[in-house]
Amino acid sequence: MKIVGVNAGRCTLCGACARECGADLFSTVSNSWEATTRMIRRDPHGWCTGCGHCLAVCPRDAILWEDAETPPAPAGIERPESFCGYDVLLPFLQSKRSVRRYRPTLPGREQIEAVLEAMRWAPSGHNLQASRYLAITERSVLQAITDHTIAGFRKFRTVIRLRKLLKSFLPRNLYKVLDSPGLLEGVNAMISQREQGQDPILFDAPAVIVVYYPNMGALSLLDPTIAFTYGMLAAHSLGLGSCWIGFAIQSLYKDRGMRRLLGVPEDMIVAGVMTLGFPLPVYHRIPPRNPLLVRWLDGGNVGLRG
Repeated sequence: MKIVGVNAGRCTLCGACARECGADLFSTVSNSWEATTRMIRRDPHGWCTGCGHCLAVCPRDAILWEDAETPPAPAGIERPESFCGYDVLLPFLQSKRSVRRYRPTLPGREQIEAVLEAMRWAPSGHNLQASRYLAITERSVLQAITDHTIAGFRKFRTVIRLRKLLKSFLPRNLYKVLDSPGLLEGVNAMISQREQGQDPILFDAPAVIVVYYPNMGALSLLDPTIAFTYGMLAAHSLGLGSCWIGFAIQSLYKDRGMRRLLGVPEDMIVAGVMTLGFPLPVYHRIPPRNPLLVRWLDGGNVGLRG
């Protein structure tokens, strides 16, 4: 979206756009000989990110824009808490599970598109909106992701077995992980499950969404993570289950062969993998969670509060 100006006929000079604009692009100008004042927008340095805050905050719809479809205008947008109050939202969030068993039925395309539509509205740093998405329902591609991840575990198993020989060459924290009880057994279990025809990576989910992002180091994971959170909650509202697949992300992160298979450009990395489908289990209750450890800085009373 490109913001192009202010409709003087609608503008009441309330100044909401000027107060909200993070780039300080709105100001008033006066015409002394006509005794008029109007709001204008100047952006000589191209600082506008198209965040749309000016458009959203204007009570008279006076902000002019182009190069985008008309945004939605749900009734009651001024009070979003009227859509879903906290007493409704919290149980919804608490009931969200990471689903690892799915029915074989493929969700309808319109359901998958609804999940993607929710991701579209996730915020992004500097409003970059650089995430790109891949919706996969082709079984051969899903199996390739699982097989490639398991192949990585086979290589990792070799490192685990050689850990004592390599101890002097490994960072202390990495050695502690490699030497932890049960790690080798867990890796062997996943490899064995795959050899028996099971899918310990994508859990035989009928659909998977992959997000890829420009390679910007650690920053590459932030926007996709937020977008996937939006998508997972949208899926939950549609009766679909989802799960963030960390093993697959590690396997696909920068692998050139898999990026070619998935059509991920060379200057981008796989930043998220999410399974999607109808959950097989029915969850009857909410498991407990530990209280947060929060430090409050409130006028000198500093401490941990559970």
